Amino acid sequence: MRRVFAPLLCLALFVAAVGCAASYGQTEMRASARSPGSQISVSYFYQSLSPYGQWFQEPSYGWCWTPYDLSADWRPYSNGHWEYTDYGWSWVANETWGWAPYHYGRWFFDDSYGWVWVPGTEWAPAWVAWRYGDDYVGWAPLPPRAGWDASIGLTLGDAGAIRPNEWCFVPRRHVLDVNLRVQVIVVARNVTLFGRSRDATRFEVRDGRPVNVGLDVAQVEGFVGRPVPRVKIVDVDRPVRGGGQPVGKGGVGFYRPAVQPVPAERAPAPEVSERRNAIPNQVLQRQHDQQQRRLESDLKTEQARLARDQQNELRAKATGSAVDEIRKQHAAEQQAFEAHAAQQRQVLAQRIQKQILNPDKVKNAGKSESKGKGQDKQGR
Repeated sequence: MRRVFAPLLCLALFVAAVGCAASYGQTEMRASARSPGSQISVSYFYQSLSPYGQWFQEPSYGWCWTPYDLSADWRPYSNGHWEYTDYGWSWVANETWGWAPYHYGRWFFDDSYGWVWVPGTEWAPAWVAWRYGDDYVGWAPLPPRAGWDASIGLTLGDAGAIRPNEWCFVPRRHVLDVNLRVQVIVVARNVTLFGRSRDATRFEVRDGRPVNVGLDVAQVEGFVGRPVPRVKIVDVDRPVRGGGQPVGKGGVGFYRPAVQPVPAERAPAPEVSERRNAIPNQVLQRQHDQQQRRLESDLKTEQARLARDQQNELRAKATGSAVDEIRKQHAAEQQAFEAHAAQQRQVLAQRIQKQILNPDKVKNAGKSESKGKGQDKQGR
């Protein structure tokens, strides 16, 4: 996938709202409002996220981050739930590291690394585009070229330019479920669901901050058949409590300090960017084999879910031309699954080659292996 987006991390971040209805405006991002309370530099991202993923330098964007231990069906904003706050739809992540990559910066999919996060300096309740249809609701991470400025808002020419496989779709009656991960539809079905949905992306400005309006809240209440709770965002002083934890009555806590991009701190420290130690080849091979087995297991599960969903859809429809059209859609979904599986195998091969491995897990595997050899030797 060829990318020609502008980098996020700049000493001075400007906006150039250029584009047309068929593509995103080519922009750079500028921090236009400061969060109350503490301030941090970009290096704080490096230190805080390094235990959970790997930092690497990408030609188009500079230093980027990719999380460890991704499953084949994982997408940003898939493991958590939505809260409707005074700043609109706010993502509450289950991942420990979610306070940063879901609220600052942008995501893109890379054929060598998989999902990659580009740091940014502006906090938002969730940097996502929205779609909805008669049966499903979907959201997707905004790409790096989507820009923000308090005086202009979000420069986003066409949410349709985000590829179908980057969206999370759920049955609309489940959009407020606490554990959305189990409701996210298998990615191969996105080729159908995307065409059945329409854009609902909308951001506003409140007190200089982005407000993720997205889906109309009254409409969502109709989807789920109950009132949508309104909660207030409360600033907290630590990331450990800052990913959307309940605070008091009717409050949700987010850690959203102002981020100062400092040129001297653009590059992570060596102990952050090069966390891996010398790893024995046999330990590496075992980790590689485990990841490959996990991937094939994930893909097998996805394929079974796809077949089940397709069978249920056929049962629910009358015979005749409607069924013929559905079968055509199912054939396209099967092709999409095969392309998805091939892409995931390619990404895993590249990540293995680049040794994007959780060093703590690899280290523990090495200790277990050494201990096993020692016990075996004593047994002899």
